[in-house]
Amino acid sequence: MTTSQKSNAKGFLATLAAAIAAAVASSLCCIGPLIYLVFGVSAAGLSGIEKLGWLQFPMIAVSTVLIVMGFWRLYFSRKPFCSGSISRFQMLCMYWIAVPIVLAFQLYPFVLPWLLEVLE
Repeated sequence: MTTSQKSNAKGFLATLAAAIAAAVASSLCCIGPLIYLVFGVSAAGLSGIEKLGWLQFPMIAVSTVLIVMGFWRLYFSRKPFCSGSISRFQMLCMYWIAVPIVLAFQLYPFVLPWLLEVLE
């Protein structure tokens, strides 16, 4: 395995990890109310989390860009994706497992209130 192949595999994994981290960061402002709702927990320490609400849209944009970059690297990159330790099929599986995770973290602050309203 050449250095460029190792770099390509590490870059792809870094892209997926960064996309998931950005999606999680985009939902930090809403995690407090979600914990209150799901577990019935009330903790004064969680009351300051909503101050991170200004990060929501920039992090959604970052995670979306990173997911698109991962898609481009897998399907449209001029250099074929080769790695001695991870096959292309394994990378595709990891990518398509990460995409719903990212979408769930990105969309639950918008879908959860609508869903709760519909289910009432």
